[in-house]
Amino acid sequence: MLIEAYVATQTIDEGLDALHDMIDRFWDDAARIDRLPSDRWRHLFTMALAEVAANGLRHAYPPDAAERPLRVRLRLFPDRIEALLIDQGVPYQPIASAPHALDDETDIALLPEGGYGLFIARSALESLRYRRTRSGYNCWKLVKKI
Repeated sequence: MLIEAYVATQTIDEGLDALHDMIDRFWDDAARIDRLPSDRWRHLFTMALAEVAANGLRHAYPPDAAERPLRVRLRLFPDRIEALLIDQGVPYQPIASAPHALDDETDIALLPEGGYGLFIARSALESLRYRRTRSGYNCWKLVKKI
């Protein structure tokens, strides 16, 4: 099963609302033709997708951008789901201080807000890959096994 959507919004909130509407339609369509993964599984995938999309909407474009174009493609296979997010913003630059793991001693209440979106997404997925195309697009591929 495949669904594609193009989101071009002026605000991050509008983009995330459109993304969540798309995901809801996707799960509704999937329920008609396939057996759905558990609610918890879908929640983890949706959270990871929303984190990556929010990062693109928030960081790939200047604060005063008139539009924040984002193309999203979801594909459901018998053994996995794949999402592809494409934006036309500035290239992604990893932050050296971004978290890669938390141990059992970490008090999450004391962690600073922000900077954990990709960490959260990686934790919920089997694969999260980024590439910048020669034509100037950011491409994020998310894979979660069923």
